[in-house]
Amino acid sequence: MTFSIEMSGAAQRHYCDGCKLLDDNRTDNAGYHFGLAAECAIKSLLQSVGIRDDDSAMWEHFPDIKPVALQSIHGRSAAPVRRLLEHDNFMQKWAISMRYARTGSIDRPTAERWRDQANEAMGLLI
Repeated sequence: MTFSIEMSGAAQRHYCDGCKLLDDNRTDNAGYHFGLAAECAIKSLLQSVGIRDDDSAMWEHFPDIKPVALQSIHGRSAAPVRRLLEHDNFMQKWAISMRYARTGSIDRPTAERWRDQANEAMGLLI
């Protein structure tokens, strides 16, 4: 099955799911969805500054997306996403492989930090 890609909508969907899961104290899956929300928001921002879907940055995950995206973006319009990605703490310790983690691996403060960072990335969406 082929799906059409809409990164900003995916960011919103994952963020909302993360919030519901966090409200239910399901911090592992909440944290996972917040990372996906941040990742989709970053990819939407990359698209908005001219990065094409065939660029490798569009298919990377945290933490690998940060250096690849920073290498791909240029110009003044990319400054907000650049500032976000240059923060060492941004989505620190989030990894796509955490979907296999043991229950209880993500504590509430970490999930909340990832929620706040995903929210910050989504705040840059136009």
